[in-house]
Amino acid sequence: MKHGQNVTPFPSSRRPGPDAHQCAEALKERVYVTFTALAVTVAFEREAEHATVGGAALTLLLTVVGTLLAVFVADVIAHMVRDGSLPSRREVAHLAYVSFGSLTVIVVPMAILGLSALGVIELALALRTIAVALVATLIVVALFAVWRLRVNPWLKILVLGIMTALGIAALAIELAVH
Repeated sequence: MKHGQNVTPFPSSRRPGPDAHQCAEALKERVYVTFTALAVTVAFEREAEHATVGGAALTLLLTVVGTLLAVFVADVIAHMVRDGSLPSRREVAHLAYVSFGSLTVIVVPMAILGLSALGVIELALALRTIAVALVATLIVVALFAVWRLRVNPWLKILVLGIMTALGIAALAIELAVH
């Protein structure tokens, strides 16, 4: 290798991970899906005495997958409108990463429902535990986002309070529908 020659830190067989913009887009989708999963879980918890573990798991899975498919389709359509062309292979990979990477949101809820199916915990407690886990996820994401702000601490507290109020309002609206 000659002096001054550029060396890529990634061999040609490996691609670099997502950039900050892609990570932010994926995080945004995870927040949407988490709110949706939370609304479905709380709605199911209201009817836990008549619900089954299989019904709860299937409803949660189909709701999340359906939401993510809708997000993917919306992103493809937006790309076509914006650019007047179909997305490239790289762009489709990016859209898929942003949309379907959010499937991880239901890993913990499905594991908890699995424990309920095995008889370890009752369905009502499983649904309540899932709701707590999803709320905790939203709190951690919000805290991380606010922590990264480059503003005075009092403004961070104000932003966190506003985000909390908006999150509660979003959940209340979703629950009113269910």
